[in-house]
Amino acid sequence: RLSTRKAMGWSHGTLVFMLGRKGKMSLVMFDYDGVIADSLDVHVRSFLAAFRENGYDKLSTARDIIDLYNGNVYRSMADLGLSETEIDRILASYQVRQDRLLDQIELFPRMAEFLSGLVLQHKVYIITSNLAEAVQRVLEKNGISGIEKEMGSETAKSKIKKIHMAKERHPGLKAYYVGDTKGDIYEGREAGTITVGVAWGWHGPDRLRESRPDYLVYSVEELSEIFKSAEAK
Repeated sequence: RLSTRKAMGWSHGTLVFMLGRKGKMSLVMFDYDGVIADSLDVHVRSFLAAFRENGYDKLSTARDIIDLYNGNVYRSMADLGLSETEIDRILASYQVRQDRLLDQIELFPRMAEFLSGLVLQHKVYIITSNLAEAVQRVLEKNGISGIEKEMGSETAKSKIKKIHMAKERHPGLKAYYVGDTKGDIYEGREAGTITVGVAWGWHGPDRLRESRPDYLVYSVEELSEIFKSAEAK
């Protein structure tokens, strides 16, 4: 089974997320796959099958799929010569195949606890290239509520556009985008956010450094510290 779950430096103590403390609110936006959900195996299997089902066999490995996320995944697909109609057909096939495997997707350790605390202090969105309905199902299974909105490919294929939509809802709030791929960091920066790369995701720390995120974190504790500091300022 493919997995991006690594030694993430979890402490044995209880995570503290400033619950009950009134601090400064921020707009915190997350990618989903590879940041919140340990979904690489399901994603690769579903995506490769969707490509094959629609007559495209030039991608055959997990690395081929992961490399699509060096930029916006849908732009990368267009660069392969696929039309918008072909991309939409592949996405529809992907949705069917992913739906069959959603029960296999787990969240990264301590992520549910982290998000459940974060939504009490900040405006939290999920900005993903995946499908919002699939994200919602996995979050509900793990008891996570309080997310302002999940914005998937149904909303727009550009994360830049979706980030701007979220920012327009909350003018004046400091905006963060948390991602695990170079494409996440590039789009987050172009949309005017403070970018946070997570080292446990699909691209890993070395590739993420190439995109020069404002922060690079190796554990959910480190991620939590960023937003504790934001609350105190």
